[in-house]
Amino acid sequence: MFRYLFRFKLICIGLVLGFAAGFYLYSLWASIALLALLFLRLTKLHSYLLIADLTDRAAAKHVRVLATKRTHMLSPDEYGNVSEEAWERHLNQFVKRTLLPEFQRKKVDHLLASDPKKHLKRLRKRINRIVDRYEPVNQSDEGSDGPMTGREYELLCKRILEEARWDVLLTPGSGDQGADLIAEKDGVRVVIQCKLYNGSVGNKAVQEVYAAAGFQDAHHALVVTNSVFTKAARQLAHKNGVLLMHHDDLQGLDDALRSDETAER
Repeated sequence: MFRYLFRFKLICIGLVLGFAAGFYLYSLWASIALLALLFLRLTKLHSYLLIADLTDRAAAKHVRVLATKRTHMLSPDEYGNVSEEAWERHLNQFVKRTLLPEFQRKKVDHLLASDPKKHLKRLRKRINRIVDRYEPVNQSDEGSDGPMTGREYELLCKRILEEARWDVLLTPGSGDQGADLIAEKDGVRVVIQCKLYNGSVGNKAVQEVYAAAGFQDAHHALVVTNSVFTKAARQLAHKNGVLLMHHDDLQGLDDALRSDETAER
């Protein structure tokens, strides 16, 4: 939804109506409306509002990934220092790869050429505002019967996978060797550990699900969470071929597995 453009069009329609009414009733109204329309046209406000709308829409579409990236990139290092440089570089790449093609398609990219650094800073600020408003689901979120339990979260993940036509087995609470769910589809078996967390999921979950995949003779290992993963967990998962996902992405597990297999070739 292009909210700024929608408001702009409403204003323009109002000015046109004002011009038409003033033309017949009061010439000063018509003159003011006409001058306002010319001002809006000459200042290219329409194009700048389109840039704002495209930026907000793209940031909202990818907000969970952006929020996850920002959490990791702005995390303090072992000395307690926080550097924003990596996050700013990531946003610059997001603008270049995701936003710029849209700007070019709408033929408004030339407006950023006059002062690229200044406009890039403004775009980063808009994206950060969208990320600031994002609130991921966490363990403290309450439903009608209170906070979700770990077992309820496992059942939630099971239901999402079943809707995506996976056959899913919920393992018993003990002796599962780190596997909460075992999903099968078209001869492919995936061992899944579900982590309902307030904080970041670390290495332990990756290690456990990797071991569980070997124990269950599974083709793939997956950790799914409502939260985010630490940098170390992501590195370990990449090294061992373990998939890391948010539960919102479980419906696309088939595509994720295909992408992972393609990347390994």
